[in-house]
Amino acid sequence: MAISPMMTHYLELKRKHPDALLFYRCGDFYELFFEDAETCSRELGLTLTGKNCGGNKRAPMCGMPYHAVETYIAKLVNNGYKIAICEQLSEPSKDSRKMVDRDIVRIVTPGTVIDTNILNDGANYIACVYKDKNNIGVSYLDISTGEFNLTEFNEEKSLSNLNDLLTMVQPKEVICNAEMYAFYPDLLAVKSEYCSKFELFNENNFDFNENESYLKTILKVNSLKQFNCANKMFAITSAGALMNYVTLTQKRDLKHINSLNYVTFEKYMQLDANTRRNLELTENSKDRKKRGSLYWLLDKTNTKMGSRLLKTFVEQPLFNEDKINLRLKGVEELVKNIIARENLKSLLYNIYDLERLCGKISYGNLTPKDCVSLNNSLKLLPEISKILDGFKSKIITNINNDIVLFDDVTSLLTAAINENTANNLKDGGFIKEGFNKELDELNNISSSAKMWLAELETKEKESTGIKNLKVAFNKVFGYYIEVSNSQKHLVPYNYIRKQTLTTGERFITEELKVIEDKILHAEERKVKIEETLFNEIRAFLLTKIELIQKSAKSIALLDALYSLASVAVERNYVKPIINADNNCIEIIGGRHPIVEAINKNEDFISNDTILNSSDCRTMVITGPNMAGKSTYMRQVALITLMAHIGSFVPATSAKISLTDKIFTRVGASDDLAFGQSTFMVEMSEVSYILNNATNNSLIVLDEVGRGTSTFDGLSIAWSVMEYLSSNLCAKTLFATHYHELTDLEGTLEGVKNYCVSVKEFNNSIIFLRKIIRGAANRSFGIEVASMSGLPEVVVTRAKEILHSLEANDINRNVDIKMFNSEAPLTDKRNTKEIMQVLTDVDLNTLTPLNAFDVLVQLKSYIKDN
Repeated sequence: MAISPMMTHYLELKRKHPDALLFYRCGDFYELFFEDAETCSRELGLTLTGKNCGGNKRAPMCGMPYHAVETYIAKLVNNGYKIAICEQLSEPSKDSRKMVDRDIVRIVTPGTVIDTNILNDGANYIACVYKDKNNIGVSYLDISTGEFNLTEFNEEKSLSNLNDLLTMVQPKEVICNAEMYAFYPDLLAVKSEYCSKFELFNENNFDFNENESYLKTILKVNSLKQFNCANKMFAITSAGALMNYVTLTQKRDLKHINSLNYVTFEKYMQLDANTRRNLELTENSKDRKKRGSLYWLLDKTNTKMGSRLLKTFVEQPLFNEDKINLRLKGVEELVKNIIARENLKSLLYNIYDLERLCGKISYGNLTPKDCVSLNNSLKLLPEISKILDGFKSKIITNINNDIVLFDDVTSLLTAAINENTANNLKDGGFIKEGFNKELDELNNISSSAKMWLAELETKEKESTGIKNLKVAFNKVFGYYIEVSNSQKHLVPYNYIRKQTLTTGERFITEELKVIEDKILHAEERKVKIEETLFNEIRAFLLTKIELIQKSAKSIALLDALYSLASVAVERNYVKPIINADNNCIEIIGGRHPIVEAINKNEDFISNDTILNSSDCRTMVITGPNMAGKSTYMRQVALITLMAHIGSFVPATSAKISLTDKIFTRVGASDDLAFGQSTFMVEMSEVSYILNNATNNSLIVLDEVGRGTSTFDGLSIAWSVMEYLSSNLCAKTLFATHYHELTDLEGTLEGVKNYCVSVKEFNNSIIFLRKIIRGAANRSFGIEVASMSGLPEVVVTRAKEILHSLEANDINRNVDIKMFNSEAPLTDKRNTKEIMQVLTDVDLNTLTPLNAFDVLVQLKSYIKDN
């Protein structure tokens, strides 16, 4: 036999969406069949049952009640699944042979989630990447807020730039064309799980002309010039494909997506993936959580939209002196206005996520409770505007000018929506009394129903003498009079039997029929009227979306500035001076912002920093492990970055030159899981820095050359320092255990030695955490090893071996042939041999490294004698 019509329809829909789990609505349940049922049973822990398909066929099945479905969808989407939602589009017919109309109303994917109970507070991006040879177009959209960005890269470094962008944006879903699909597995952002795996999207969706036309239609414009992307062919191709995908999956118009933002990265400080990770900008390196990151430290926002914007500040520091100072002046004014700042805090705290509310208005899933939240939020805007009237800084006055007052919206919502309303349209009762005359009359009928039924029950008890008679209601049989078996003989002739129970009988009367008809008709009409009224309210709100979005952006910016001001006051930060003309970083009393915040019970030892483009552009920093070299270098980088965010900084004073890029090569970022050794990763990172840094960059290098032999590592470190000092003139912090590099001060222009001071005490050392001029005299490696808990016998033996090595100088195994002399250097009395070595050296063929090795050997020899 053929399978049932319902199962035939299910399989037809499944064939159209083979990559999605099909949630098929059947009454009050969503049901899944076959492999989808098995998947959901496994992922959600649901019981796997079966359903007859027609004939002898039985399909595996699992299901869940419709009112709890969002919880299940959230878990599946978080695990990377797509969900196709099939709803009932018509009510069940009395004719059981006629099947209910059903169709897929939307597809939920990780990047197109709009349900607030699934979304976290941060942005939820879906991205599209289009590759054409060396050209890459990228677009990324947060469908919950309507934020739509696009950009393109047109050079050989386009894949590297894409990797940095994906690391910053961290999209939950990425679609791409076939050419890009072949390259994406090699991206570090994908390997490190900063973004999802790419999905191949139909190649027909990547036509430039069609996509440009489609974007114009959606945005209701004749040209994309107003979005600064009219000639950006690859970006437009990507953005059009992304909108095609969103329309295909969401199956509706999304009016809150009404603008494009072309991202010009030249306007921002450039930060590669390693720098973002090493400086822990938005997540810590240990468990990749927010706590312990710079974003965590600075986030004192009161609104979700303010928090999202602040994260963007951290991810995209500005590279424009005027814009940085614009933010700094706004933060400064908020710092100084204590009373205004505190009043703003209490107001901002009560403002709902207006950006996502606009998304819900557009999407059509706005609830009565959302209307209450919107109304309460918009009512606070006049008070905020009044406070801002007293501010003078340009950025805050601009914010105030962009705040729209919505008297018409708040008047409507106040008159229409009950404040203590249900969150579901189907529950009804959300329209206020007095808003609609017909609805009020129907509500009176409903409220009178209880009184009518109570009066009817009393009257029937008296007239029949049936003391336990009761009037009741259920959804199947409607209203009825119930009489127990023991009283059935008292039932009058005008009672019409409706249902027989084991315990008694249920009846209806003509009078009860009239009451029932009035009540049920009133309830049905109430539902329809409320639904109509709510749709009218939503339609009105749709006309206000762009204005609400404009105000939302202003409130988000105000909240982000408030957060920076609040942190500045709480942690005693100072306003940095930004100067594009003076290429100098001068930090007095600088502190590491995150270490200081986490270690609350310890006083942080502050340090000064002076880096410029002339006599001190490279700081060579020596000192033992655990002394604080890495903390100090990260501290300088973070203070520089915070200044470019527009934040006050942890220091006594700070003058920060405009910095275009920050690079860090810090710690042991081994990629053994990806088949790369520690040394290979280190060299790749150093190579990237040397090929991309400019004279205006800040570079942090920690232990370059550590992953290979001593002389190879020393040679590389030496050469890197020469290149940085001579070719780039970039401001550089260079920590090393190669003490020989400290001899470069006075040899290479702009190189100065610094070290972390320590104090020796009782065969151990005390870290003073202070950066001072000069070079460390030794590494204190054995002392640090002892402090870390090595057994005493191991430490003692290590000291013996060290003394032996120093005495015999076997740690400087230089090729003697280089000296063109067979005379042993270990003869302490034969000084003529030293003269012979110098005489035999061919200065015309001697490389700098060879010369360095000769000097090291001779210096050691003289020291031992």
